[in-house]
Amino acid sequence: MKAILMLIMLTLGTTVFAQNQKINFEPVSLSDALKKAKATNKLVFVDCYTEWCIPCKQMEATVFKTDSVAAFFNSKLVNLQIDMEKGEGPEVLKTYNIGAFPSYLLIDGDGKVLYKFVGGMPAEEFMVHIRKGMKADNEEARMLARYAAGERQPDLLRALVLLKLRIMEIEVGKHINGELMDLLTPEQRALPENWVLFEENRYAMYLSNVDTRNFNYLADNWRDFAATNHKDSVDKKMSHIFRKLASECLDGYHFKNTPYHKADFERYKAQITATEMPDKNQLLVLIEMAQAAGEKDYKRVTSLFEKNIPTFSEDNLRITWPYVSMCSLIPGYKYPRAKEIANKVIKQTKNPYLVSTCEMLKEQQVRANKPVKEDQSK
Repeated sequence: MKAILMLIMLTLGTTVFAQNQKINFEPVSLSDALKKAKATNKLVFVDCYTEWCIPCKQMEATVFKTDSVAAFFNSKLVNLQIDMEKGEGPEVLKTYNIGAFPSYLLIDGDGKVLYKFVGGMPAEEFMVHIRKGMKADNEEARMLARYAAGERQPDLLRALVLLKLRIMEIEVGKHINGELMDLLTPEQRALPENWVLFEENRYAMYLSNVDTRNFNYLADNWRDFAATNHKDSVDKKMSHIFRKLASECLDGYHFKNTPYHKADFERYKAQITATEMPDKNQLLVLIEMAQAAGEKDYKRVTSLFEKNIPTFSEDNLRITWPYVSMCSLIPGYKYPRAKEIANKVIKQTKNPYLVSTCEMLKEQQVRANKPVKEDQSK
């Protein structure tokens, strides 16, 4: 019995010890880490983090303390953590074009990046990246070498655009996208393999948002894309962008960095008018509302909204949310026609969250118009 208890205690002790393993990050500068890597024929792993980054803390608390991960890193790599906002961090951020946190670098002894990836992830996915990146001829390294040597094949450029955006080297990705667009003929731009650069996906906010080169080209040449990528997909993409633009104009987000210019909105309306989107008339109303918001003509925003609610699809009724946000941002706003608008939306929508928002809108109208009690102490 004692022997069994001893075995259990030893097993538990081993387990506890194993669970206490973690990546040993060296308390040295990057230049010293590179020297050590060169002397020991290893690569440097750099965890680029900030103190306020939640995924960084999660990786620190979980993946970096996973037994198999820690054992691998401590035996195979020279490990370094650098706060991107302190010490040599800002210089490292600039040198290695760090655009998101956490970012991870695998660097050789000469300071050359062999592999870069970003974001929080499970240990298994993390190790897939590490093992791939430790190979000097990994796919990413080969693509970058081909590009550096002057190769400009469309397939290579397209893959590099997506790679650079995934690792948050945004400006580089946009530059390569420009190179690719310059290289392609109009017929080639509309090919299915290039639709990823125009469609709504994780890259769209950088490549094909409103006013970008790619989106303007799509809007002007939508028939070419519809012929090769299904008209429904093209319509959904363009509809999404104009709906998103209207929403961001009403809630004020768009105008934080983009001053209002009437000519811009006239161009948006011309782009919509030239399409055959099923909801183009609704989208024109949304852009009219957005334009009125840019002109701070809130009475017109309200009038356009109330008048057209019965014609709006479920997707376009979502303009209710930014409309409510707009109202809440206007100092001293009394919420005119709020009850009528709310009731019309409730009648039109099947979305329970929109219904609850409309009930809240009616309550805000009541509060905003509640008489202020006089101070009885005077």
